[in-house]
Amino acid sequence: GGAGGEEGVEVHAIYEPRQSCSSDEALIEVDQAEKARLDAIAGMLGLVQVGVMLAHPAREYAFSVNEILLAATLHAEALRKDPEKGKLFVTMKARPVLSGEEIDGVATMEAYQLTDQALALCGREGGPAFTQSKSDCRVAKVAKDCCFIIDKKESKKSTMEPFVARVFDIARPFKSPLQVGGFPIANRPTEVQNVGTMGLYLRQRKQRGEPFLQTVSDLHLLLFLGSNLLDMAVDMPVLCSKIAEGKAAELEGFQMMINCYAGID
Repeated sequence: GGAGGEEGVEVHAIYEPRQSCSSDEALIEVDQAEKARLDAIAGMLGLVQVGVMLAHPAREYAFSVNEILLAATLHAEALRKDPEKGKLFVTMKARPVLSGEEIDGVATMEAYQLTDQALALCGREGGPAFTQSKSDCRVAKVAKDCCFIIDKKESKKSTMEPFVARVFDIARPFKSPLQVGGFPIANRPTEVQNVGTMGLYLRQRKQRGEPFLQTVSDLHLLLFLGSNLLDMAVDMPVLCSKIAEGKAAELEGFQMMINCYAGID
């Protein structure tokens, strides 16, 4: 997404890494080659990672300890890449609306930011200052040489509420030039990315009369092209610059190449 200025954080696209999740845990499987390709293409589009989004079933607590540790790791990485924009990194939650809540719909989104203290404790040299309790995922247990100060009292355990701040202004209207939905999403077992699905996607968009610039402005399609057809060092920087600048008239060569690969006349 984009970050900075009066606009704050703008989300242009969402990437889902490989993961093995349960109702209690989100386990991320990092593919370094895929991550490097994602970071490169995002940079070519002028985008940076602006946050992490977590989704979970109905429950009465905001975050597990391991969710905070994951968010802190990604937040720290964003700060290393860009100290100013990294300050705006947000942790989003998608969750069901609970019985008794006065919220329209069946699901809702919430935004949070980790406190500086949380980032310092999670990024401590030698490892995080706390870990998740084996008996209660809501509770953090500190290392032997540390303690929490809660209400001016020392404690070896704490829940995560003191380490996050809620962000309430998340409803500003915004429309990204990138597509949201359409091409199969990477790493979803139910969505297949191959030449056949790419051809189907391109044909459907062509039948609608959609401009090729809009069709190709899909992060997941660009990731597929970068790993299967176009050279990441030569072709992708040019294609992404044309997309970022909205230069539809200069995409004819790419359109011919992509259509030929997909078997479209």
